[in-house]
Amino acid sequence: MTMIEPSKTRQIGLNALAFVLWLGTVVLGLQTIYIVKELFYLIYVLLGGTASQAERFVPGLVFLLALGCLVFVVATTEYHLKRVGRPESWRLFGWTIAVEVSLLILYYILL
Repeated sequence: MTMIEPSKTRQIGLNALAFVLWLGTVVLGLQTIYIVKELFYLIYVLLGGTASQAERFVPGLVFLLALGCLVFVVATTEYHLKRVGRPESWRLFGWTIAVEVSLLILYYILL
């Protein structure tokens, strides 16, 4: 029976943590699409429009947000696969989570 070397164990742990963080950012990204759509409704109505008028723009907005989210997910997947466990990877996770959580906080403050 062979034991896993400490460096291998650490690398497996870093890979698992990176995967969990990546999955969390994907889920938060999908939630952010909904939040940006709702913020659009809120701002549109506050500027004098109606919700039914805002509905004309929502499909295009959601399409662009979903496309941006998809591109971001694919790009960050490649980025993290090449740099897992390095400071650049953790920094990108930090910025991604900070932006997504900031939008969540903004939504609940304005709601």
